[in-house]
Amino acid sequence: MLGHFLPYLLGRRLRAVVWPDATGERVGVVALLVFMAGYGAGFGLLLSHRDSDGISEMLPELLVVLNAAWLVSALLVDFVPTLRPVTRPLPEHFPVSARQNVVTAFLLDLISLRRLLIAVFLLAALVVAPRHGLVPGFSLLLVLAGAVLSFNVRLLGALRRWRHPLLLAHAATLALMVWWILHPAQPYYTALGVAMALLPCALWATQLYWVAPSFSARYLPADPAHAAGRALDRLPLEWKVYTRKAWLSLLMGLVIKVLLVGASGLFFVKNGKLTSQGFFYVAFLPVVGFTYANNNLFGFLGDMAANELQRLGLTSRLLVLYARVVGPVVLVDCLLSAVLVLALFPPSLWHLLGLLPLSAAGLAAIGLWGSLYKAKQVVKTVDFANMRNNVSSLMSLFSAGFAAVLYFVPWWWLRVLLAGLVTVSAVWPLRAVLANEGGLRRRLWHGIGA
Repeated sequence: MLGHFLPYLLGRRLRAVVWPDATGERVGVVALLVFMAGYGAGFGLLLSHRDSDGISEMLPELLVVLNAAWLVSALLVDFVPTLRPVTRPLPEHFPVSARQNVVTAFLLDLISLRRLLIAVFLLAALVVAPRHGLVPGFSLLLVLAGAVLSFNVRLLGALRRWRHPLLLAHAATLALMVWWILHPAQPYYTALGVAMALLPCALWATQLYWVAPSFSARYLPADPAHAAGRALDRLPLEWKVYTRKAWLSLLMGLVIKVLLVGASGLFFVKNGKLTSQGFFYVAFLPVVGFTYANNNLFGFLGDMAANELQRLGLTSRLLVLYARVVGPVVLVDCLLSAVLVLALFPPSLWHLLGLLPLSAAGLAAIGLWGSLYKAKQVVKTVDFANMRNNVSSLMSLFSAGFAAVLYFVPWWWLRVLLAGLVTVSAVWPLRAVLANEGGLRRRLWHGIGA
């Protein structure tokens, strides 16, 4: 039965992705495919001239960025903001075995617009530069390996096998992929690329015979969406609310940080100096998280803040709430910046790490001012066009301006003085909260739309 039904399912899935019913979506998909084919052809032309001086120096670093983007895209979509569960594509009463259901689920999972766009890009490059086909060919294998790895992990999650021994093998596979991406000029690059592609497939076959027989209604949760979000459910209440509302803003901040700081470290460091400052400081310092979310924390936590105001008024509990949410976010942001700088920048630029604690303290103070005095109701959260409207433009300007002055001022004594003054300014809102100031209480109440 599956031999007749599987081509039908795959055809329907492919048609839904490539040729959606809505005319606007259909035009958008076709335009994206054309654009990706054009960019892929351009990449192929670049490969055709890889022996020229400028391109030969730039190409290894460009391959690192592109392959890292393919791998990150393969994992982020399936695991952020929550785990995308693997579900049985065929009902239990169909005469199809659990293993056949796993195969069907994997093939359907493999067909997505994101993977199709990446494949079109790499195939176009392969057509334009067939003599250098190993480069796009191995990138295609990386995309496939990332998809297989993602499915393997999510299948174990669907079966609630989070302590399964194969998880260690999957972690080793991911480490192998990262090592292969970061060392494009090594003599073992080709052999390692083959191993990187074959190992996830071998683990997929192992899981097909080891755990796939449990892929039935007896072992699967009745509500896979709830099961996928169980890790989120274990978080404290404020983190549940914050993560569900601010995940897109936080993800955008991390993506911008990795892209800008990574590109600066790979392409704009010459002779131990950063040749192009540009907007590097915006990504390096923890600015984006504040301009997109944390400058209006009580707006994102509107119901919780309104509950506190109605029951107790302004108390230290609101300050603790701010610290418990903003503190870990800023810590992760600064740690990621530190890792990128230590990994990609020469020691002559490591002194920039001293700006991280200074900026974190000052931005946290500005965020507290904005969250209390410039709070606004957050209506639409998962919306790229509306993200900047969720935070006061004035507070975003203050945050970006403080970060720019802190970064570009050449004297460390002035940097410390500036950060200290901005941080100490938080005493004003702290005293107003602890005094349960009526004007601030009413302002915050109306600001969050309570």
